[in-house]
Amino acid sequence: MRVAALLIAITLAAGEAAAATLGEAKTGFSADRNLVVNGQAYHGKMWTMPGKERHEQNLNGIPAIFILASDSPIGEAVLPQLHTVVQFVVPPELQALSTSRLKKRAVGHDTVGGIATTRYTIDETVPEGHGSGTLWLSAEGIPMKLDGSFTNRKGELGSVHWELSNVRIGPQPASLFEPPANFTVLPAEAVAPLLGLRLKGKPH
Repeated sequence: MRVAALLIAITLAAGEAAAATLGEAKTGFSADRNLVVNGQAYHGKMWTMPGKERHEQNLNGIPAIFILASDSPIGEAVLPQLHTVVQFVVPPELQALSTSRLKKRAVGHDTVGGIATTRYTIDETVPEGHGSGTLWLSAEGIPMKLDGSFTNRKGELGSVHWELSNVRIGPQPASLFEPPANFTVLPAEAVAPLLGLRLKGKPH
């Protein structure tokens, strides 16, 4: 997926959306997701079909659902308690990278969460900064684990850890990747402060 940005995107996205994605899996799956950015933990669940992702995350006590699609620069944050959908622009950094284009080198094989993976080292420089770390990918492209760091253009260092568990491989219902039709659509600026996020609104 274009929105898959691995180490760099996850670090940047921590302030944008805790649901940032890591991989471009070739198969459908669901999993429990643990993301830790600079010591801040984001525990949630995710569902994936090729080209589509759904992440469920509790933000400031408010349940939120993030829906992303590879063919659109617009993401959707669904807030069930508020019967609201927020459309936001996926930051360019999250669209720029994918696991297939990252500079990575296979260094071994490990089993993570019961899934066989290849362990890769990553060393990547983009206009936003430099990232390095270790990534564990399954044969189906599922990003089972990541440990890394990112230094931005200002020299600020950030750390990131990602790990999946309870992975269940198989087709996922199409309805998971569509927001409820009867929810109110609001601009990101109206809701993002409530969630503690910095979301850029969809252009009008």
